[in-house]
Amino acid sequence: MSIEHDFFGLLDGDDGELHWSEGVDAGDQYVDVDLRAPSEQSVTDEALDVAAAMVNSLEQLDSRAREAFVAEIGQEGSNAMLYLTSQFSELDPEILAESLDYDSGDRDIDVLRSLKLLRVGFHPHHSGSEEQFAVFEYALAPDESDSILSASFDMRGDVVSTDVDA
Repeated sequence: MSIEHDFFGLLDGDDGELHWSEGVDAGDQYVDVDLRAPSEQSVTDEALDVAAAMVNSLEQLDSRAREAFVAEIGQEGSNAMLYLTSQFSELDPEILAESLDYDSGDRDIDVLRSLKLLRVGFHPHHSGSEEQFAVFEYALAPDESDSILSASFDMRGDVVSTDVDA
């Protein structure tokens, strides 16, 4: 089965799963964006319209995600702090220095501001207020480390959680 949408075009996939994928420019970054849902019945037109609007607002959502990471600085055990700790211990100091786009004197802030937005995944079947409708995945040095810091948004565009995969 499939769905046709003005922005995404024809959404179809194997075993009834809906899928769309494309590379998108978000400011000065090239980001892989995909949309997946388990079935046509699990997705509303409204959810697809919201996902399309979010694709067109990646830069603003990127800023919100980074603000959420910065808000976690200093919170022991927070995902942003776990990510920072892993990067400081895992990356060679030269690679870490080369990966930073900013040098404000606050190493934690500089790392979070220098993160590369790698991928955005949309889950339009998650349209509840606390569900992960969109997940933004970041890395500081993606060629040197597999660690990912992510921010999840609900359908309203609010950050509902952060996560680290080290």
